[in-house]
Amino acid sequence: MAKTQRRGQVMNRVARRVKGTAGRAVAKAKASRSVRKVQVTLGDLIAAAMDVAGEAKAAAQLMSSRSMSAATGKQIVFVG
Repeated sequence: MAKTQRRGQVMNRVARRVKGTAGRAVAKAKASRSVRKVQVTLGDLIAAAMDVAGEAKAAAQLMSSRSMSAATGKQIVFVG
């Protein structure tokens, strides 16, 4: 148990617990929802990155970023 001192007194901090049943119900509802898979070509991804970034170099950095590889499940590498 953590203790803090205030003007010479020692006060015990007490953590409040939230009932776990509500949180589990929400997590179960989110897990049961189906995810619609969409097929996107590499050309579509590059075109979208060019629309967002504007320049080819910035689009290449965006496409080869860790977040993009986590989202697509593939690592995209630009050479040249």
